[in-house]
Amino acid sequence: MRLKTFIQRIETYDFQHDNQKIIDDLCQLATNQTLLSEHLYNTIQRDGFSSKNSLYSAYAFVLHTCDLFTIRLGFWSPASLQDERETFIYDLNHSHDFELYAVGYCGDGYTTVTRKILDPTPIKAGVIPPLSEEISFKLGPGKVIHMLPLHEVHKQLPPETMSASLSLLIHPPRGGATETSWCFNENFVPTYPGIAKQETAFYEKTLSLLKPGSDSLPQ
Repeated sequence: MRLKTFIQRIETYDFQHDNQKIIDDLCQLATNQTLLSEHLYNTIQRDGFSSKNSLYSAYAFVLHTCDLFTIRLGFWSPASLQDERETFIYDLNHSHDFELYAVGYCGDGYTTVTRKILDPTPIKAGVIPPLSEEISFKLGPGKVIHMLPLHEVHKQLPPETMSASLSLLIHPPRGGATETSWCFNENFVPTYPGIAKQETAFYEKTLSLLKPGSDSLPQ
């Protein structure tokens, strides 16, 4: 399936009721092994070698984004050193404030360890929410994980080989619930809101190393 076709189909779906159609189409899109090369070609044609509009973070490419959803191709590296694990934000317990579908694209895939949040009460710093037993899932090629917003705490563990995943993020409704995602320590104590802050900080640091005073790659 081409990216354009996937976007057109997703735009017609009811996000509350068409879950299986979304999963089926995402799996079909994941069989397209030229997604990254086509994305890079189109981005260079449009923006030159600027990386500002092409990357979500230092390890993920935004293939498409609009008001309703974002399509992202993320890369996951094996990691043995602590610095490597922090680069890909492995081992960090966190929640999401958006709905997420992800399918394994290539490689053996990272492992997600999840615990469902058993109480819908908004998370508060320092207060451990009631959680289910943990479940582990390895996102190998063609395997799909679906996460609802604010329903679970999870963390990623590194793959054994370089891997990639294809994700569809459903944006929260504008003007809807204001509850945010949280990061948790190893004992599941909520520590601070928003994992995106950590990703953004690393991304901006990486961009600053490319070329002083510019967001473009060295030429």
